[in-house]
Amino acid sequence: MNGSNIIKPGNIFFLLALALSLLLSLSACDKSEDTKPQKPAVQSVTVTTVKSINVAETVERVAQTKATEEIELVARVEGYLLEQKFIEGSDVNKGDLLFVIEKAPYEAEVQRTSAEVEKAKANHTKTQLDLDRIQILRNKNTISQAELDKALAEEKMAAADILMQKANLRKARIDLSYTEIRSPINGRIGRSGFSEGDLVNRQSAPLATIVSLDPISVYWEVSEGIPLAYRKRMQIMVDGKLNMKVIPRLRFADGSIYDQEGTVDFIDNRVNPETGTQRVRAVFPNPDKILVPGQYVTIIIQIGESEERLVIPQSAVQANQSGYFLLVVDDNNVAAIKPVKLGDRHGVNWIVEEGLNEGETIIYQGIQKVRPGSVVNPVHKDSP
Repeated sequence: MNGSNIIKPGNIFFLLALALSLLLSLSACDKSEDTKPQKPAVQSVTVTTVKSINVAETVERVAQTKATEEIELVARVEGYLLEQKFIEGSDVNKGDLLFVIEKAPYEAEVQRTSAEVEKAKANHTKTQLDLDRIQILRNKNTISQAELDKALAEEKMAAADILMQKANLRKARIDLSYTEIRSPINGRIGRSGFSEGDLVNRQSAPLATIVSLDPISVYWEVSEGIPLAYRKRMQIMVDGKLNMKVIPRLRFADGSIYDQEGTVDFIDNRVNPETGTQRVRAVFPNPDKILVPGQYVTIIIQIGESEERLVIPQSAVQANQSGYFLLVVDDNNVAAIKPVKLGDRHGVNWIVEEGLNEGETIIYQGIQKVRPGSVVNPVHKDSP
């Protein structure tokens, strides 16, 4: 073997030292690269510029519709139900015949009482003739005063009997009229509670219910926590003593607005101690029967004329223990918290009372990705 290829012990130590030095250098390089600060990613957010629009003062509450008239049809005489003259769920007019109860027993009663009236009249005629004859005899002193007094009493009793029999006849005719049940109002009739052939009487459940649909009432509750000045103003408006425009409107569950305006016409005279609220009512025209009793809607009450107000999208609003706040973006695209005082809602927007100026930029989409003091990439888009 060639002596030049033999690795001497000294060379081995040199090579090991060199390898260790290279490993330490590589490790130092890796640590240097790992400790180098990373630049945070810039988040894109949707922003809008705060602006003023013409809005009126509005109050929104959950409300429920109620028929201005709701009539339960009940049987006022006993008998078998012979006919039902309407289609369930249809519109009916005042005076329409709806149910017929068997008439025969009541027609017979009318005939019987009519005969009793004629009998009483005949008896009265007889007592009058008897009285006339006895009066003549008494004038001749051929009979006693007691006989005359008896004849007078019998004539009066016969006259009273006529009145009683006429009253019986009138009651019989009224009972006969009750065998026909007619609609007392214009409205829509519901489901019939009985079938033809059922026996009904005064103790029976309602035969059907009719509700008036045009106009229709809408009720809602006003919390006693609402400022007293506002509640006083509402009462003055109902009394017609304040020359201010008050326009109630309705919004359906799908967000659409009812095309008829209403009129506030009632505020209850007390606060319900169980709920702490006061009931208010408005009346709305309902010519197309779109509104039905028991329907839940949102009532929007416009008070006064419109004026310039700052509005922001509701999606921009956040809340903490201190109240409401927004995230605004400055000229350097840095996000910052801005506390605000909010007023009423206006559609999908919120009216700002204090804390914000027109022309400021606020974030209304992508808020959850942003921290105060972070740099953002603002994408401008007008809010709804």
